[in-house]
Amino acid sequence: MDAPRPRPDNLAMRHRCSTLLLAACVAPAALAQAGAATSQARDTAAVFIAQSNYLVARLGAECLTLVGRAESPQALAANWRQRNARYVNASSKYLDRRLEEAEAEGGSLRREAMLGEIRSAVQNSGESSLRTLLQGRKDEACMRAITLLDTGTLDIGSNLPQIAQLDALVLWAEK
Repeated sequence: MDAPRPRPDNLAMRHRCSTLLLAACVAPAALAQAGAATSQARDTAAVFIAQSNYLVARLGAECLTLVGRAESPQALAANWRQRNARYVNASSKYLDRRLEEAEAEGGSLRREAMLGEIRSAVQNSGESSLRTLLQGRKDEACMRAITLLDTGTLDIGSNLPQIAQLDALVLWAEK
C-alpha cells in the first residue's frame, strides 16, 4: 500500500521533527564535554536553531532569484534572524560558552575541533533540510519554501514540538 502523499502545509513540521532527531543524535557526540552550563537538551536546541538559520540562508541563495525576488540572501536571513532574535541570540550565547569551555579544557586545538564538529552538524543537517524542502521542480519547490518563510512557518514558535526545549535555552541565556 502506498503512503499518502505529503501535504505541503506540514512539510516544514515533518522536516523539523526529523532535524530535531538528527540534532539529538549528532549534537551530543559533537558537544560531548560536561560543564556547569551545558546539557544535552541545550546542545540539541542550540544546534537546531543554528541549523534553522543556516537553512534560511541557503534557501535565500538557492531560491530568491528563481522566484523573482530582488532582495539578497543576506537580507532574507537577517530578517529571519530578527524575527527569531531571542532564539538566535540564545543559541549563539550557548555555543560561544561551549567553545570557551572546550578551550579552557583542551586549548585552542580542542576549541577548533569542537567548532568544526558543530559546523559540520549544522551544515549537514541544513543541507538535508534544504534537499527535503526543494524536492520536485526547483522553481515550484522554491516558491513553496519562500512562501513558508514569508508566512512565518519556518520561524521558531509554538508550532514546534521542541518549543519547550528552545524556550528553556532562551531562559538560560537571559539569566
